[in-house]
Amino acid sequence: MSCAAPILTGQDASPLASLSITHVSYDPSDPVSLVAAYLSLVPQALMIVYAVLIFSHREAEIILACAGQLGCEAVNYVLKRVIKEARPTNLKGKGYGMPSSHTQFMFFFATYISLWIAVRNRFIPRPVKLFLLLSLSFLAVGVAGSRVYLHYHTVKQVLVGSGAGVIIGLGWFVATALMRTIAGGKLWDFLLENEISKLAYVKDECTVVDLHRRDWEEWWAARVHGKKAVEGKKSL
Repeated sequence: MSCAAPILTGQDASPLASLSITHVSYDPSDPVSLVAAYLSLVPQALMIVYAVLIFSHREAEIILACAGQLGCEAVNYVLKRVIKEARPTNLKGKGYGMPSSHTQFMFFFATYISLWIAVRNRFIPRPVKLFLLLSLSFLAVGVAGSRVYLHYHTVKQVLVGSGAGVIIGLGWFVATALMRTIAGGKLWDFLLENEISKLAYVKDECTVVDLHRRDWEEWWAARVHGKKAVEGKKSL
């Protein structure tokens, strides 16, 4: 993640480029700078989490959250090219800096997931909910602060990014709630019952069933049944 001069390799001494999507420059002599660099990689890690959860659970709620996240990124792409405000220094990343995409990403995530935990999920205990809500807030603020600390963005660029993320996150949460009620729920039925959703095994359980408890109970019942089957064979 450190920033270094181009490396020359081979007989033609061609310089190697850095993949900007993961490249983060930091001061190796500053421990806070290292922490900030890792915080800057949180959005990329969350996209991996989205992919894993979608593949493993096929939950409509997770798919919609990821769709909103990608939409938020698309809005940021447009905003940057409309505003065209430069970064604090041209040594830190390519492209425009207003608004901060990392900050917008994290504040969308924190807003949408916080609302989902507080409003839609009925199975998480209140103390755990409070812990998760606080953790999401601190994580979003931490990522935003890291972008300023590492000189990738100004405070103004981060503030605009956080505001955009909150507005889009709130708007998308309301939109997904309306999807369940528009035309008597026919839109939601279409999203779940179309052929593509069926082929992908998309389901909608996480708001009505405690998936962790159900999966554990099914596993435990299968385990007990297996033990009884083995003991029955031994007794013959």
